[in-house]
Amino acid sequence: MEIDQLFAWGVLLVVLLAIASGRFRIEIVALSGLFLLGITGVAPPNIIFSGFGHPALVTIIAIYLVSQGIINSGLLRGLGQAVARRLHSLRSQIISISAIGAILSAFMNNVGAVGLMLPTAVRMANRSGTSTGRFGLPLAMASILGGTLTLIGSAPNIIISSYMFSSSGQSFKMFDFTPHGLAMLLTAFLLWLFCRACGTDPGAADLLKATGSPEDAQGYSVSNEVIQLAPLATRERKITLFVTILGVLMVSLGLIHPALGFGGAALALILFGILKPPDAYKSVDLDIVFFLGAMLGIGQTLEFTGALELLSTFLASFTKGLSSFWLILLLVFVSSSLSNAINNSAAAVFMAPLAVGIAGGNSLELAAALMAVAAGSNMTLLLPTHQAALMVMSKAPFPKASFMRSGLVLSICCGLAAAAGIRLVWQ
Repeated sequence: MEIDQLFAWGVLLVVLLAIASGRFRIEIVALSGLFLLGITGVAPPNIIFSGFGHPALVTIIAIYLVSQGIINSGLLRGLGQAVARRLHSLRSQIISISAIGAILSAFMNNVGAVGLMLPTAVRMANRSGTSTGRFGLPLAMASILGGTLTLIGSAPNIIISSYMFSSSGQSFKMFDFTPHGLAMLLTAFLLWLFCRACGTDPGAADLLKATGSPEDAQGYSVSNEVIQLAPLATRERKITLFVTILGVLMVSLGLIHPALGFGGAALALILFGILKPPDAYKSVDLDIVFFLGAMLGIGQTLEFTGALELLSTFLASFTKGLSSFWLILLLVFVSSSLSNAINNSAAAVFMAPLAVGIAGGNSLELAAALMAVAAGSNMTLLLPTHQAALMVMSKAPFPKASFMRSGLVLSICCGLAAAAGIRLVWQ
């Protein structure tokens, strides 16, 4: 192994350990590692900073903007009351709100989906006099898993699609992720519905009880005003619905790259005045943008120095002889472990090149290997480190122990379901 390759691996290891420690801001750590690689001459600037021009990063920014446009337009206003009028039991309301959150997460950033559903979930919990955590925990998990359903549902899916294109010249389409994503999501809901002994019951009694008044406890007032769900009631809602659906259709049919499709949708929302420039800038999570851009740059540097090729060759020989199902399962759980320890985007960036190498040295198909990484990177259910989970905990708190206990069962079952689905469809 050459000095540059060894140094690049050392920098990545230090970056991952620093992120996993939780003591430092993840974007500062990633940028520090990136600049260290550049200053020491391991790679030229065009390689070092290539991550900030990566199509995956542009697509993620566009999804942030479209999500904010949906929020601004009020497209889904009144949804919670519509659910409550039709479903009267607490359990059915929790499951329904979680299912809606999952569906929304499939077509927008899952943090944006949680942002849309969280006020509704908190108000429904306050009206019923129950713990907001009972709504919050399954909503967080369902929104995370909902992102596995489509190309644009999560950052890992977009990253994996970009690696597929760079490795084969073909990109995954909008609903190529749906088979294994649906298997994971249905597994979670079946456990919630029928396996109360598994520790996954969304109505579990050990979740925190709300204290004080609804307004003081959670920051969302409970209004008696009846609001009807009317997605076509205003000009803004009609335009937002049309623009979003058009973008989804064009991307799903493979007519346009996701960065262009959703970037164009975001631009249209700005031009029509639905998304004001100040709101647009505020909606983009710069922490994630800088972090992902830096990690993509580190990944490109590892590829430039040949460091990834060496590790891929080693892993390919190490896993030789394993059946395709066990290879897929291994990639799913390794990616999931890394995603919980650091970040789902970083897990996808780190594991995707390795999956390509493993596929090249075994009978595993390239698409199956990358899909396994996508599934695992999205399965951030063991620790409440995902942005969606953190957002929910701020307004609908639940014990971390409840999340971890439920997440362990879901991770094992959903991982097996994902591996089976990927093996069936892609191998």
